[in-house]
Amino acid sequence: MAAPLFAFGVRGLPEAQAQRRAERTSLRAYRRELAEGYRFVAATPLLLGLCLMTLVTRGLDQGWSAVLLPVDAREELGGAVDLGLLNAAFGVCALTGALVYGAVGSRFRRWPVFTIAFLVGGLPRFVVAAFTDTFTPLAVIMAVEGLAFGVLNPVMATVTYETVPEELRSRVLSATTASVQLITPLGGPVAGFLVDSVGLPCALLAVGGVYLLATLCPLVFPAWRQMDRIGSPHDRADGSLPQGSGAKRV
Repeated sequence: MAAPLFAFGVRGLPEAQAQRRAERTSLRAYRRELAEGYRFVAATPLLLGLCLMTLVTRGLDQGWSAVLLPVDAREELGGAVDLGLLNAAFGVCALTGALVYGAVGSRFRRWPVFTIAFLVGGLPRFVVAAFTDTFTPLAVIMAVEGLAFGVLNPVMATVTYETVPEELRSRVLSATTASVQLITPLGGPVAGFLVDSVGLPCALLAVGGVYLLATLCPLVFPAWRQMDRIGSPHDRADGSLPQGSGAKRV
């Protein structure tokens, strides 16, 4: 799938210019720059919310994909074949959702689209898996979930690139990526512990309940509505960068 996209999707784009040779840096400078990225995130409520919400949901998604869904497929569905079909349906629909949003997404406000997509892709799959033992309902909800999740990454990437000044992007993206990857591996062991302790249905509902709480954050906290007010990378909604970020306007 990736090869045709690269073969036909990047034609006509200008060739990248050679970058100036980067100066050698030290571990101290690396720590200082990474800390600068964390300070910028902490001083920007929208970015902080995105980071924390992604941190939690990625861990829960790992528990779903590594433990809960495979166990459900083994005990309630048709085993590995059904598991493969479910993941294929999700993947195809996620790609479709991303392509559709790329074509028409600019016509809609980001905050409602993001909030609805996360709510649709969060709790419903856990509830369906907990209360049904047939393939079709779960396949349908995972297809819908794929369409919804296909929208999320383009929205988050656009918001991040518009919010973070160019000179800070590598530091902020490194900080947020490191934070997300820190918690993701824990999702599988926690989900496995829940399945062993309370059984699969209760584990599904427990993880789904936490997922619901996380996806309600854009409805509860006003900072998320800034998704629809941010401008270019150098034009924040308030016309300035957060205090204490260490960045200078250019």
